[in-house]
Amino acid sequence: MSFTHSQHFSTSLNDQPILIVPGLRNSDEQHWQSLWQNHLPNSKRIHVDDWSIPDLDKWKAGIRAELDKLDKPAVIIAHSFGTLASASIAAEFPDKIAALFLVAPADPDKFRIAQRLPKTPLRVPAKIIASSNDPWLTDSKAAYWALQWGTDFLRLKNVGHINSESNLGFWPEGIQLLQQLLRSTKKQLNQINKLHRAA
Repeated sequence: MSFTHSQHFSTSLNDQPILIVPGLRNSDEQHWQSLWQNHLPNSKRIHVDDWSIPDLDKWKAGIRAELDKLDKPAVIIAHSFGTLASASIAAEFPDKIAALFLVAPADPDKFRIAQRLPKTPLRVPAKIIASSNDPWLTDSKAAYWALQWGTDFLRLKNVGHINSESNLGFWPEGIQLLQQLLRSTKKQLNQINKLHRAA
């Protein structure tokens, strides 16, 4: 049997709603987000009218529009500016989100929207992945936002903005990190369910 990239993903993801939230200028065909989307049968990408204008409200509206179509919480896989909008939506509608996978956040100060972002821990499982040499956000600032939002934090070494220019291809390491997050999420849900049954 020939090997396919889809075999990297757990079969449990086949029934899991996945929402792809790119950053500015969208994610091109070589971006890991696009490659993943092609192999995740239940994934959708948000719609933004103009990907070149960093408008937090329009990104949030794109996320909300897709979440409203679903009958169960989605896993959001976000990159760059998309991570800022995703964290904002998670703070407002935690019941609609199963987990947040936030890769290479953009610097909210560059867009003058830091004051509009959540300042307290998010009520959904989340992981922030940053790079030591990301031109869009220092790893120390990424760690700051991870602390603000109460997320797991991982710093990768010298992979730039973790985008097409980083030449990651299908980014198998990222898939492993995503599945680690989802396993921990499942464990948390099981623990909550046990507590409910015991009450």
